[in-house]
Amino acid sequence: MSTSPARILIVDDKEENLCYLQALFAGHGYAPDTARHGAEALFKARQNPPALIVSDLLMPVMDGYTLLRHWKSDGVLRSIPFIVYTATYTEAEDERLALSLGADAFILKPAEPEDFLARMRELLAGGPRGESRPPALQAPADEQAMLKVYSETLIRKLEEKTLQLEQTNRNLEQDIAERRRAEERLRESEERFRATFEQAAVGLAHVGLDGRLLRVNAKLCAITGYPLEELLERHVADLIAPEDRAALEEGGRALLAGTRTVDASEKRCVHRNDGLFWGSIVTTLLRDEAGAPKYFISVIADITERRMHQEQFLRSQRMESIGTLAGGIAHDLNNLLAPIIMGLGLLRLHQPDEKTRGVIDTIEQSARRGTELVKQVLTFARGVESPHAPVPVADLLRELDVIFCNSLPGTITYETGIAPDVRPLLGDSTQLNQVLLNLCVNARDAMPQGGRLTLSARNVEVDEQAAAMRGGLDPGHYVMLEVKDTGTGMSREVLDRIFDPFFSTKLPGKGTGLGLPTARGIVRNHGGSIGVESQPGKGSVFQVLIPAHVAAAEATAKPSARPGPPRGSGEVILVADDDATVLDITRQTLETFGYRVVTAEDGAQAMAQYAMNPAGIALVLTDMTMPVMDGAALIIALRRLNPDVRIIGTTGFGADADNIRRRELNIPHFLTKPYPAAVLLDTVHTALHSPARTASA
Repeated sequence: MSTSPARILIVDDKEENLCYLQALFAGHGYAPDTARHGAEALFKARQNPPALIVSDLLMPVMDGYTLLRHWKSDGVLRSIPFIVYTATYTEAEDERLALSLGADAFILKPAEPEDFLARMRELLAGGPRGESRPPALQAPADEQAMLKVYSETLIRKLEEKTLQLEQTNRNLEQDIAERRRAEERLRESEERFRATFEQAAVGLAHVGLDGRLLRVNAKLCAITGYPLEELLERHVADLIAPEDRAALEEGGRALLAGTRTVDASEKRCVHRNDGLFWGSIVTTLLRDEAGAPKYFISVIADITERRMHQEQFLRSQRMESIGTLAGGIAHDLNNLLAPIIMGLGLLRLHQPDEKTRGVIDTIEQSARRGTELVKQVLTFARGVESPHAPVPVADLLRELDVIFCNSLPGTITYETGIAPDVRPLLGDSTQLNQVLLNLCVNARDAMPQGGRLTLSARNVEVDEQAAAMRGGLDPGHYVMLEVKDTGTGMSREVLDRIFDPFFSTKLPGKGTGLGLPTARGIVRNHGGSIGVESQPGKGSVFQVLIPAHVAAAEATAKPSARPGPPRGSGEVILVADDDATVLDITRQTLETFGYRVVTAEDGAQAMAQYAMNPAGIALVLTDMTMPVMDGAALIIALRRLNPDVRIIGTTGFGADADNIRRRELNIPHFLTKPYPAAVLLDTVHTALHSPARTASA
């Protein structure tokens, strides 16, 4: 005969505990039944008594202690084993009370399954089901005493729970306070971020992965010229010049691929008015916690002014390098021209025929033109100032024709108009030529489709009122140089800035923005003024006023014929120069005119020659630039040996190149190569016949 499984009644208000015990008991051959509180358990047990009951203590409606009292007071149920299974009432007093009320076992949660089942099997084997048996411990005889113990236990538990609740409440209050502090810190952080973002001195932008502008600050609006609402409708590529957009896209791809964490570059940016400015752009990519890209963060600064200063510095360096190169070229060219010009003087002594004299004149004219060319190179590259002198307007325009007219396209007609009575200009011909060249180049570039370029000159009298209107000119006689074109013309906004350094309306690489500022600077240095009249589509007229040269009444008598160059009387002259050709032609010239010559190729040789015969050498003619010992060092050494030594210095670097050393060394006689034989002989004669202190002190 088969035996049905023992029915076990499980009492607990927590669903997870019921499920656990149900699974445990069913898995070991028992038939579990459940109740959510003591009253339900008591009802079920009286309807169908179980073989054993397992009950929690802390439950709603009827707790485990009350259920145990009723259970052990019931004549039918009292013999059924009662196991207390609790996680709340865990102290020794709790166990004593339960056992005193008749509990058969007191087990604390969580118990090992095997231990729990072993104890349960032990209780089930204690006697036949339903058979009455006394409890293991007798309940107190005095009901009041039992209730007192029970009440004390409940009060103790209540106090413990109260303390736990108070602690939990304190913890909760701390959590709430901490959360509020965290929220306040977050709010302050957001406010600081918002203030930093909006008030930053550089442009800031959040850019979506598709290139759309998500958020921008006021500075970026100011830099680009866009209102906030309009800027947020733009794509970031709209703010970048077309030629730099490919680099922008490449930087974004590198950030997305992770091959670059920061993309920093300088790009040409587009202003709302279609103007260009230089921007420094630094971009990073913000990712979420999972590493997925969210959006780009870009920092944009307007660096146009810095770029201008950099370009100006580079131009200055280039000009300095050009000046150094030009000085070296001038030195070499002057050394090449010096023997030619001095040699021509020697040739004339042989009284050549008319045809030969013509050849000599042609050579001399070409050599002197080469000398002037060297001066122009030095003036342009090194800013060497030349003294102002009368400059015929016709000569100035003729030189401009040679330089400029060949560069004009066939679509431009070039015309000149010079008043017949126009006075000479008072100035530097090279610099004035530069002014006209700059103005004519601008006029040419303003007529890409062709037109007419007119250059005219006339006399102008400037009275006090007109002088004040033209920026404080001195009243007097001036020449008006006018450059007129029929080109595109200029707006009022452009006219206000055309003389600003580096301002240009030409495409990048087509102009430096220095032509007109340079022209104005030259004109002002000449005591003149420059103005412009223009309208869009109607061409431009530049008017330049330069002081005129007003000559005194010319003498009617012809100048007397100049006597020949002075001759020497056998004086010994020490000549020092590292150029063998210059050294040789100088020696020949001096010897031809009655001097004896000792030569040296550098300062050290010259010093040795002079030391051997200081009393016999009447004059030292030395180049300033030589190897081993240069001219300045030689002069200092010579004066230590003989303070009264007579010295003539020479240079191939231009008239102003050695002026500082000349003043420092107090050299009264100085020649700039190339010089004619007559100039050399005149200077030697003057130095020899000047008092010694004047000659060299």
